[in-house]
Formats: sequence, C-alpha cells, structure tokens
Amino acid sequence: MVGALFQPINQVKFTNVAIVKYKYKGKKFEIACYKNKIIDWKNGTELNIDDVLQSHLIFTNISKGEIAKKSELNSCFQSDDNYKICKTILEKGNYNIYI
Repeated sequence: MVGALFQPINQVKFTNVAIVKYKYKGKKFEIACYKNKIIDWKNGTELNIDDVLQSHLIFTNISKGEIAKKSELNSCFQSDDNYKICKTILEKGNYNIYI
C-alpha cells in the first residue's frame, strides 16, 4: 500500500506580488501588495489601502512566512493596529517592481 502524500491546506500563495520593505530600529518589516496598485498608491491615484494590500499581515520575512510579533510592532510603531502600520510601511517603505 502506498502512503498518502501530505499536502498543506492552510498555505496561502501570493501571486502578482510586490514586497514593500521597511527597516526601523534595526528590525525589518514587509507587507505584500499588488504590483499594479502600489504604483497607483505612490502616485496618489489609489486611495483605498484595501485594494493595494494582498494581506493585512505584517511579516519579518515574507518569503519564509514569518509574521511580525505584536511586541515588535508595539516597540517600533507604538501601535498594534495593522491598518496604521501597513499605511506607515506603504508611505515610508521601499519596493522593487520588475515589469
């Protein structure tokens, strides 16, 4: 009898992604955004942050799926509100888009 192949069902794959990176107080934070929407956000034509973000999660390493701890967010941003933190990262962070 052949063993069953294990398939993770809770894994989310990001496609069409632009990673916005922000370093502050020696810590690195990353968020996943849509490539086409991040340019519109920076130009001021896209105003709805929900259309720009693929997820409201804030990562320390997005490629490994490492989510930032609440204590890190509080120490760096004096808040644990993901909406406000994502907005700060979008405004001050760096991104690379390859077309």
